[in-house]
Amino acid sequence: MLRVGDNHSHLNPFKGIGVHEFAKRFINSGGWFVCLVNLTSWSYGLKALTVGDYERVYRITVETAKSLREKGVKVSVLLGPHPAELARLVEEGIPPSEAERLVIEAYRLASDYVRKGEADGFGEVGRPHWPASSVIIEACNVVLDEVLSMASDFDCVVHIHAEQAGKQTIDDLSKRLKGCRKVVYHHIAGRYAGYAFERGLIPSVPAKEEEILNALSSGENFVVESDFLDDPRRPGAVVAPWSISRVFNRLISKGSISVDGAKRILVSNIEKLYDVRLEG
Repeated sequence: MLRVGDNHSHLNPFKGIGVHEFAKRFINSGGWFVCLVNLTSWSYGLKALTVGDYERVYRITVETAKSLREKGVKVSVLLGPHPAELARLVEEGIPPSEAERLVIEAYRLASDYVRKGEADGFGEVGRPHWPASSVIIEACNVVLDEVLSMASDFDCVVHIHAEQAGKQTIDDLSKRLKGCRKVVYHHIAGRYAGYAFERGLIPSVPAKEEEILNALSSGENFVVESDFLDDPRRPGAVVAPWSISRVFNRLISKGSISVDGAKRILVSNIEKLYDVRLEG
């Protein structure tokens, strides 16, 4: 059976399918690893206006990861406010400087989890991929630069959420790296995977056949993600983690990728990025 590492996924213990069902489906499809990223605060029914509110978001994610590990899945955890958190604060009347300060403090709290070994990095941090004011974008850039500085100190993983402006976005992000070695461009279009890798970013490609094929045109230096939202109201919004193996088996059967190539993307690249090992 082809083993699958999912580079970016979410779980919602309050509104989603539950850890048991997720683990069963994922493991039965060959799943061995998932990078678990916290959802927005409102996804859990919370309203984050203080650092303490983000503490609750983080504890939910850490405890979910613990439960998932008990089911036999290896898990890395990333913590931090999504750019939508900052955007919503500003849109609700919080001064941009105050929203920026709160989000940075929330990432400093996340750094405590990294320091204690309860988290493996930060994310998803970055900018809106939807139309937003220049004030919001600039505040998000301040947060992004601060988080990349923290990540450099910890030498840890960061997942960046950004607009899909192709080479322009990649060039901007690559200039901000501050020596970070494990900066993932989350949900990158496959056709830009090679360009991003050459500029020091780790491409995380949606696990869809066309995107993977586009990424393969420049090599196998990328990982794939489901970006599973665990929201029953939006079942078709993203890829199901348990469908990743089907996509790769189909590509293998067509001769688009070798078994060894699939293993490199789904296992070896994940092992190197998160310092984990597939046993057996």
